[in-house]
Amino acid sequence: MTVTLRNRKDLTLDAARRVGLGGEGVAIGPEAVTAMNRARESFMRYLDADRTRFVYGVTSGAGQNAKTPVPPDQQRARAAENRRTFNGAGFGPEAVPERAVRMIILARLANYVEGNAKTRPVEAERIASMLDAPIPRLPLTGQLGAGEILPLFHIMSAMPDGEVEEAEPMARINGSPVSAGLAADAALTARGRLKLATAIMALSVEGYGAPLAPYDAGLGRRIADPHERAALTALRAWLEDAPTAGRIDYQAPVSWRILPTVLGAAEAAVATLEEVAEISLSSVTDNPVYVLPDESHPDGRVMSTGGYHNAAATPAVDAVNARQADLCTLADRQTMKLFSAEHLPAGLVDPNGPPYGAGVISFVQIGFGEEARHAARRTFMPPSEGGGIGGQNDVATTAAFSYAKNLRSSFCLEASLAVLAAAASQALWVTKREPAPALRPFLDEIRAHVAPVTDRRERDLGADLHALQTRFATLAITGGPNPHSHSR
Repeated sequence: MTVTLRNRKDLTLDAARRVGLGGEGVAIGPEAVTAMNRARESFMRYLDADRTRFVYGVTSGAGQNAKTPVPPDQQRARAAENRRTFNGAGFGPEAVPERAVRMIILARLANYVEGNAKTRPVEAERIASMLDAPIPRLPLTGQLGAGEILPLFHIMSAMPDGEVEEAEPMARINGSPVSAGLAADAALTARGRLKLATAIMALSVEGYGAPLAPYDAGLGRRIADPHERAALTALRAWLEDAPTAGRIDYQAPVSWRILPTVLGAAEAAVATLEEVAEISLSSVTDNPVYVLPDESHPDGRVMSTGGYHNAAATPAVDAVNARQADLCTLADRQTMKLFSAEHLPAGLVDPNGPPYGAGVISFVQIGFGEEARHAARRTFMPPSEGGGIGGQNDVATTAAFSYAKNLRSSFCLEASLAVLAAAASQALWVTKREPAPALRPFLDEIRAHVAPVTDRRERDLGADLHALQTRFATLAITGGPNPHSHSR
């Protein structure tokens, strides 16, 4: 399968899912080729009309050299010299996942397909072809600067070689496709992870034997927040026809009763991030940007802007990180309550069997939750003087930093959910109870990775839980579990 780009409307979150998570390629549609040819022709007329006027990176130097003119007779040669100068300086052992780099490459095409990058169609085709080749490694660290040229240097170094003309080198490395691609990856995986958290929290309800009243359908009519209503509906789908035997006849601890509101807040954060990602993917963010011709400007206009600074992506990712930290806190509290509940066997040990201990797994929850809370700290816009003292680059963009925190926060939530899932499974096993029908296949899958602890045999529970977390990570990437069709 291939995603065909005819115009910017085709740059959607679903296209990012197909390209990033599904591994599909991209084709530049004939409509886009026509638009780019027309825009290139009008831009060249604009440029040729006066090659002494300021066009950043074309008639002038770039960055700190923006005030230095490039003589008209040197402008094409200067472009040709810059065709292979992309060498990233970021480094570190961790890398941005390949799926996210693919989304960045897709987002890079937003400036091109309607002609705003002012380049020939061959440039867009070269970028699209990168998705059919080995994806370049993008270090996760060392990528904060004014704009996104640092990560784009790494990525565009893999662009197929070929002759270039005026304005084309600058179009490759300016704009904010990195923010768009990282926001898209964070949004897509957060949606799947939220579905996963809902399923595990429902299993925890069953493991504790909590009353079902907080999840009653009648409550939906008094909830004004649509995200909270959606969370309540999602929980109820997993708990439909849940057994009534074995439940306590008094209210459960707060961490179970507030599930609809906390999951609803997470739903709101994910929905906002999805909206930001969708907008970012299709936005023109070049610098200088080419404003297409109109009646007043038949050859268009070229303007220097700050479009390379996506101010919406980082706060949206931060909000998801914060909600994932909250879910880690609930997972921690519920795990502790499962092992210490008065109505469940102490330590979830079979009172009629040999002593054994699964309680050790509850200790690891503390660390994951604390890490998630550290990763949820708000990302502020830092000052920057990169590229020269006292120059233009005085503020840095932060999408790469908030995304790095998102990767850590996401791992911590998956790990916390793995521990909670094992604890809920143990509680059901030791009390010989079955969960709601929709949860039974999912419980079987959990036990295939972390079987109930039944005796004193040596067991590497950490390895079992890691295997379950890895499975949860895959589920998050592929869309999360579904109560109506989940199976092993």
